[in-house]
Amino acid sequence: VALAEGCPGLRSVSFDGGFDDNSKLTDAAVVALAERCPGLIYVDFSGCPKLTAAAVIALAERCPGLQSVKFYECAGLTDAAVVALAKRCPGLQS
Repeated sequence: VALAEGCPGLRSVSFDGGFDDNSKLTDAAVVALAERCPGLIYVDFSGCPKLTAAAVIALAERCPGLQSVKFYECAGLTDAAVVALAKRCPGLQS
């Protein structure tokens, strides 16, 4: 949440790469990021197992300019979350 508050112009964020705290990242943190950083175009939340469809739907609703998303090893995601991204993020490439 502090990252989102301090960097409203953030366009890219990655929590992949072996961070010890990936498993602690929550939907609430991603929702706050989406609310405060609507200009995001690249997000990588690979290896963040606590994330659910709520986080992805918030990104889709608040960050329509997303071009690339990564959610490897995020088992809590649903088809509805993927559909939301497809509908609300027309520039999505990967």
